[in-house]
Amino acid sequence: MKKIIASVLVCITLFACEKEQQTTRVQQTQSQEEYLAKNKLNIPRKGQLKTLTPAQKELVQDWLEFNTVHENMKLINESTRFAIIEDLGQLANNIDEIEKKKLPKKLDVMQIRSRFLVLKTKALKLQDDATDDSIPNNFIEKEIVEMNKVFHAVCYQIQQASILDIAAEEILGDVFKATDSTNAEKKVSQKEQLPLKKSPKYMAPKQKSPKKAFKEVKPKNN
Repeated sequence: MKKIIASVLVCITLFACEKEQQTTRVQQTQSQEEYLAKNKLNIPRKGQLKTLTPAQKELVQDWLEFNTVHENMKLINESTRFAIIEDLGQLANNIDEIEKKKLPKKLDVMQIRSRFLVLKTKALKLQDDATDDSIPNNFIEKEIVEMNKVFHAVCYQIQQASILDIAAEEILGDVFKATDSTNAEKKVSQKEQLPLKKSPKYMAPKQKSPKKAFKEVKPKNN
């Protein structure tokens, strides 16, 4: 009888432990689902980051700083609410490297630099906003879309420079033509080297000698 009672108590204890473990697993699963739901960011399809065109890739293939920023942007578009704080900080640091270094010859213009500055400003502001739990995920998602638009603006100008195969300053603004003193000096020096064309000599018309109105009268000898 004692053995039977002991066996029943062991079974009850094992059943209770198993039920407690199942309850713990359910709670853990629910907390993970809540965490993932709160942490997940969904970028609208229309606002997602576009891939570079072949023309853009060719022009920036040796531009290490641009390619690093591009990888940062892809990472941010696939990031989570909590991981994005670090991702945005890294993006801002990499844009700083672009500002310090000289851009490729065709793209070293203020319009592109200013857009990178706008992108960095948005990244730092969003980094600050993401730390505030009261700000909803849809606000973070909309700001990422706006950052994508700024990055696309840079890519568009790069594409135009590549397609038209002309200097970027001719596409991005006439203001840089006036400030490019090097090109201006070259143009002046080239003009100075050109041989001067001699203007045709002015030939004054020959003037006819006036006809003598009176015949010369010789004096008679007496």
